[in-house]
Order: sequence, then structure tokens, then C-alpha cells
Amino acid sequence: AEKTVAFAEFEDFSLPAKMQSTSDLSKGQLEASLKSLLNIEDLSEVEKWAKERFGIVLIQDEKSANIPVYFVQTSSRRNALKFFESLALHGEGLTKTGNLRLPIYSYPQGQAFSFAFIGPFVFVSNEIKTLESLQDTFEAKITPLTDDVDYQKSISNLPRQSWMTGYINFQALESENMAVSNIIEPLKYAIDHFAITVRKEQNGFHFNTFLNLNKNLLPLGSGYSDSTKFAFNLTDYIKSDDVALYIGGANLSDEWLNTLETISNLNPAYGVILESLIRAQVSNVFGDQVTLRNDLYPLFEGEYAIAIALGEDDEMNLSLILSHDDQDFVDAKLEKMMKGFRYLAAKFAPRLHVVTLPDGSESRELVADSSQLDESTEKYEGYEINCMEVKGTNSGFCYTTTDELIIITNKRQGVIDAIDLGSTPTNVLSQYQPFRQTIGNLSKVSDEVTFIDVQKTIPIFSNHPYGMLLAPFLEKFDAVTWVKHYFDDGVSAEGFVLIK
Repeated sequence: AEKTVAFAEFEDFSLPAKMQSTSDLSKGQLEASLKSLLNIEDLSEVEKWAKERFGIVLIQDEKSANIPVYFVQTSSRRNALKFFESLALHGEGLTKTGNLRLPIYSYPQGQAFSFAFIGPFVFVSNEIKTLESLQDTFEAKITPLTDDVDYQKSISNLPRQSWMTGYINFQALESENMAVSNIIEPLKYAIDHFAITVRKEQNGFHFNTFLNLNKNLLPLGSGYSDSTKFAFNLTDYIKSDDVALYIGGANLSDEWLNTLETISNLNPAYGVILESLIRAQVSNVFGDQVTLRNDLYPLFEGEYAIAIALGEDDEMNLSLILSHDDQDFVDAKLEKMMKGFRYLAAKFAPRLHVVTLPDGSESRELVADSSQLDESTEKYEGYEINCMEVKGTNSGFCYTTTDELIIITNKRQGVIDAIDLGSTPTNVLSQYQPFRQTIGNLSKVSDEVTFIDVQKTIPIFSNHPYGMLLAPFLEKFDAVTWVKHYFDDGVSAEGFVLIK
């Protein structure tokens, strides 16, 4: 209970049938990896003793280092011991430490690891003391993780039947890397534990997570909930053809202020800094006259939909659709934002303006190059579209309002598309098969939904070195959707990963 930092346990090596038939991550590939790891030619000897349940656990040693331990369920200790003996050098015998009933086996020279049989498993590690602590736990000399109250709380919020179970004790996380440590340490004040379970389905993976948070820091403890019945209605205004990411919810202002309050409870300075960063970005685009509290937060008090789509040449097109109940109010706020955007357009289309002062000196400043700004106001299907686009860039601020909606995009065509979809909802996200399939596998839709079309996100980061490494793996998947549920002691997420 005290020394376990993290673990992951799998019921078997197999993947869903749909993935096995098309994926490099097939059982054959896993077997090839095992052959390379153990430096053996034939796995038939392993199959004589290894059952399919396996995993890895990180155990904290006396120096607070995280020691990995691998474990595999065994069907025959005798055959397993024969296999490990075969990995020794010619004529080399295994050495034993500990007692006769629970010995720890080591290699004098042939292998760097040691192993021990504990219960129905064989545990393998480079540290003998770590194996000894596992033996002491099995012998009830040390409290096991299953008796830990916080662990029980985290696991009890997740499904009992699963293919994979994982757990992280944030309080035990340590790192010698200063940058990583600076991230971990503040989180320990807010996060206690994290648990995850994954179930295999024919067409994908169903996952559940629970993040156990410090209850004293949570405004969620006051029973935060939104009375709005969120049914992701705004997905009817989002084209499915190019959408890579969709985030929707019932009330973004409440969600954000709730998050801000939680962070401020952790440390008041953190909340101030975070909101200041957002305020600076807003001022950078709309000017100092547009404020978060008075101008932006009120616009996000109804259902919202944020969408990122890929256009020609993989340009990112942004859409923000908001519901409202006061058109005069939102029109005034949007007009104010447009004025600020127009004033700061020099950031997007700059031109050097030189003025000779009376004393003969020159004053130089960047002003908006009007030849690069395409500003227009037009009527379309009875709605007024106000737009300012910067030629040759993907920057722009275009909007319209209806009796119930605010539609904001960075391209004029984005507003037109949303208006058209409102009257004829064809090829919209709500009807998109990957979206319907993933969300249809979830037990309950909360007040917040995130959908990622995996195939359409690959071009966004494929030029990044890490993105290039992930791309072959991501090619196997079609989409992922998840929702969040709030409790008085943490946050739970439920999601589904759809196999391509």
C-alpha cells in the first residue's frame, strides 16, 4: 500500500479481432517482441507454463527510486523454473536467497534479473529487495494495496470486469528530473490517486477513469451540477466532412469558473496567473476594452460547441457556436469584439507607417494594412454576417446571431455553412457514424463531451517528431469520444476508442 507507485495488469495478450486481423499489434508481433526481449528462438517452452494474465508494477525502494517489476501468471512452477534455468549460461546454476518456501532466484552471470514465485505469479525484477517486499506483502507482513482506503475508493468507482486495470498513486510519484518534479509536486496537493479500467469490445476499447482529488480543495463538494439537459444539439451545425475535434457542453462559464476556483484553492496565485494568461490572450486579439468577466463569460452561459476542422492545405478552421437568450445583449458584445479586432488587425496585416514630426524626427508605427483586410457586412438567408478576414492568412473574425445562437468562425464560409446546416442538417456531426458509434457505447452523456476524429488529427501534428512516431499507431484507430462526470471527491471519465 505504501510503496506501490503504479501498476497495469492485463487479463490476456489478445486484442479485439478487428485489430488483430489488420494491425501490426497482433499476437504474432507481441510474440516476436518477447523472443527479442528474452533472446530465445521458440516460445513453446513459455506456453507450457505462462497463462495469459500479466502486468507491470512500479515499487518505491528505500531511495525513493521507482523499480519496475514484471509479473506473469503461471500454470506450472516446475515448467517455469525449467524455462528460467535454460536462460543461464552453460553449466551455470541459479542461486537462491530467502527461505526455502519462498526463494528468490538469481543468475551469477548469465542474466541481470532475479525472479520469485509468489502466489499464482512469477515476479521478475532487477532488485532483490523489491521482490522481498512483495513476498512480505503476500505473507501479510506488509499492508497490501487492496486494503488501502484510497485505492478502494478509486477502484470502486470503476467497472469490476475489465481487460486492463491501471493505477497511479500521485502521492508516491518522484522524479530526479527537476522539470518533471516541478510539475508533479504541485499536483500532489490536489490529486491523490488515479485509476483506469479498459474493456475490449468487438470494434474498440471502452475505458473508465477516476481521478481522486483532495476533497477540501473541491468546490465540487458543494454538489456542483448543471440543470441544463445537455443533448449536444449544436452538433447539427457542424459539418462532419472535415471536423477533427469537437468539444461541447452545457455551460462553459460554470465549468471554467469551477476549474479556476479549484486551482485557486490549491494556491490563490495559480488561479490569478491562469486567468491573467487568458486575459492577455483576449487583449492580444480584441484589445483591452473587451474583458473576460463582463464581455466573454456571459456569452458562454448556455450550450457551447467548439470545433476544429481541416480545410485546404490542412488549414485549421475554427468554429464556436453558442446558445443564448438575449440577442440584443450578444449583438452589443460581438460588435465590441469586432471593433477591438479591427483596431488590432495590424498584428495580422501590418504596414509600417512613418510620420515626420515638427522637429524633423520620424515616428514609426505598425498600422493595419487596409489592402490586406477584407471587411464585409452582408445578408444571407435573412441573417447578417459581419466579417473581417486577413488576406493570405487563416486569421479572421466572422459572426452572426440568430434568435437562439451565436456563430463565430475565422472564415466567412464557416458562418455560411452553419446557417445552411441549420436549415438542412445533412452530413452533420450528430449523424456522423464514428461519432454516433463512439458515443453510443457510453452509458451516460454528461454535461461535457469531447470527440476526436483520429484520422483527421494526424495531419495536424504529423510534422512534429513525436507526431511522426505516433502516426503509425494512430492509423489503427478511427475516433475517440469521452464524457466527464463530477463527484464530491473527484472526476470520472468514460470513453470509447473506435478501431478503424
